[in-house]
Amino acid sequence: AGLAAALADDAAGPVPAPAAPAPTGTPATEAAVRGGRRTPLPLPGGLLDDSVAAAEHLLRTPNAVLVVDGYNVTMTGWPELGAAGQRRRLVAPLADLAARTSTRVELVFDGAEVDGGTIALPAPARQWVRVRFSPPDVEADEVILDLVAQLPASRPVIVASSDNRVRECARRGGANLLYSRQLLDTLGVGTT
Repeated sequence: AGLAAALADDAAGPVPAPAAPAPTGTPATEAAVRGGRRTPLPLPGGLLDDSVAAAEHLLRTPNAVLVVDGYNVTMTGWPELGAAGQRRRLVAPLADLAARTSTRVELVFDGAEVDGGTIALPAPARQWVRVRFSPPDVEADEVILDLVAQLPASRPVIVASSDNRVRECARRGGANLLYSRQLLDTLGVGTT
């Protein structure tokens, strides 16, 4: 309940969180709140689920939250960099994407003890991007899956990871899925 309340408080800024269930009227919203379970958002006909167009469509959904498996994405894009360099390379384009699409981002990395685990976010980015590090002896995967489970069912959730376990569990939790490469392509960042 604490995480859901914190996200609701955070949403008071640029992305308002509804005090009551989201208004019904669209098939996606009605499906998402039916029975108190989240269901993935449908894609328009003709969009492939692993395309940049599909990612852009999902990320423009009102009140959506993007949960990013940090090192899974950065190891796809910049495996030659150290952990701190990978984090720096991902944060700025994610903040730009979040501001452009009005999507809150929860960026999750394994333990803060890895390579000086801090990230300085510029003030404007702080309203859109929250960086989390898993506690000692807890994998980022667990933090990601807890986030998916704790977010209100009425709130669309998009998980970016290529980890099979994360994807399968997030899918069962009603989240939409992006592959790490798909997110990087959507961010338009150069990779190696």
